[in-house]
Amino acid sequence: MNVRIFSAMHKGPRDKQEDCLLVGADIFQADAFEKKSSFEAESAIFAACDGLGGHEAGDCASRFVCQQLKALHQANRFQAQTIPLMLKNIQDASRQQLPPNCGTTLAGLFVSRQRLYVFNAGDSRIYKIDENQAHYASHDHSVVQGLLDKYLILQETARRHPYKNLIEFGIGPLFVDAWEHHNVFVHTENFNPPLTFLLCSDGLSDQLTTEEIHRYLMPDPVKNGKALLSAVSEKGFIDNTSFIIIRFDQT
Repeated sequence: MNVRIFSAMHKGPRDKQEDCLLVGADIFQADAFEKKSSFEAESAIFAACDGLGGHEAGDCASRFVCQQLKALHQANRFQAQTIPLMLKNIQDASRQQLPPNCGTTLAGLFVSRQRLYVFNAGDSRIYKIDENQAHYASHDHSVVQGLLDKYLILQETARRHPYKNLIEFGIGPLFVDAWEHHNVFVHTENFNPPLTFLLCSDGLSDQLTTEEIHRYLMPDPVKNGKALLSAVSEKGFIDNTSFIIIRFDQT
């Protein structure tokens, strides 16, 4: 497969960058950066992790998860059929290697052998983008998403809800109890390029609607990645903001 990528991150108003990106074999955690890249491979892995602000060592938690995923993939030990188990193993390892009061969200994408896998824990998101629309391919683990799932609030209410940033699940010592009550979300589908995906932290999804994301990215999402970053900047960064735009083409 041929992969084209635009990745970017900005610290925003925060004291430090607690987001971390895994883009193929590269890990990024910078105050500000943007990069276009491309490669050909038989399999690939991507992740956007958002360390919890206001808690201890959020930057360490997000980087730890990206490092663990990278190591599994490079060792050919990332098994698509056991994604929940692998993430549980990372969760268990975090209890031994990270400070006790830290955690991170995770939005991941893995492609191998004509199958594509979306997986997430927390509220970092994955959007699938086509000519007509952008739509969630992931599923938030958050208080507000729980209310939506139970039809207790409307979608238009969710963006303005006072509890929209309260998450119920993620990876790290902070989420030890949550792993007894929540499951990693996994979606799989046939890999039929051309395909485009956006992985992002909530610094992006809280600022732009799904319709706005689609409008700024069309007609060439990788080429227009800089325009998406500029759109968030013009509205005003409210958090660490990071994203990866991934375009899969036929080789």
